[in-house]
Amino acid sequence: MTAQTLGPNAAGVAREPPPERPQRARRSAMVVAPIVGLAVVFAIWEFYVRVFDISRLTLPTPSSILVHLVDEPGFYWRHAQVTLREAAMGYGLALGAALLVATFMAHSRFVERASMPVIVLLQSTPVAVLAPVFLIWFGFSSWPKVLVAAVFCYIPFTINEFTGLRSVDPNAYELLRSVSAGKVEIFAKLRFPQSLPYLFSAGRLCVGLSLVGAVIGEMFGGSTEGLGNTARVGQTRLLIDQLWGSILVLALIGVIGNLLLAAVETRVLRWHSSQDLPGGPTAAR
Repeated sequence: MTAQTLGPNAAGVAREPPPERPQRARRSAMVVAPIVGLAVVFAIWEFYVRVFDISRLTLPTPSSILVHLVDEPGFYWRHAQVTLREAAMGYGLALGAALLVATFMAHSRFVERASMPVIVLLQSTPVAVLAPVFLIWFGFSSWPKVLVAAVFCYIPFTINEFTGLRSVDPNAYELLRSVSAGKVEIFAKLRFPQSLPYLFSAGRLCVGLSLVGAVIGEMFGGSTEGLGNTARVGQTRLLIDQLWGSILVLALIGVIGNLLLAAVETRVLRWHSSQDLPGGPTAAR
């Protein structure tokens, strides 16, 4: 075995890299596990409706909803694009604002104490009531929906990023200070990398929250497009297939968004202990 195949661990002792086969099994499990989970949920749902003879108006079977979606792919694709665009814009706007505010909060006790009451006030406000307000301000455009989605995501992003920026290893912090590292260098090399697990945790939560915000904005913001509008129309007109079809498409968008973000997280945070498998090399040491 050559020296190139060895790598030092945290204790400075050379060890072999993890075998390729467990890594492939891990990647396969990440793909298969969500499919298995969804299949189990849909199977229980289908079984419950058929065995207990639940009225279709109360709860249709997943198979009937899927048949409806297959029959109307263009309709749902068109409206899903609208909702997805609004949710993505709100998600990005909230992420950018949270990074900026959390960074100032982490570096200044005054900014932290000045910002916390505003965050608590915003968190205590029912976001749905802001949709008509944004409609008055911005009219019948996409901005009321985008802003509702952004408000939903802003608090989790800000709190998690602030916690991550403050949760640094004090020894590493003092080491950088001892070599005269400035605030920017400490932020780039220590604070921000260490905050990424917190940021990704909030990001996965905010995937669903951004969709919720966009849908609420569409329902209360006078929208004529989007899955929130199709669900509202399905409810008022008793179009059961359309109502549940809209719900299922929204759920699938959320699942796909979370899977994509989880894949990015695995790639970016390969160095972090949270990415180790239970019973893997890190757990065994």
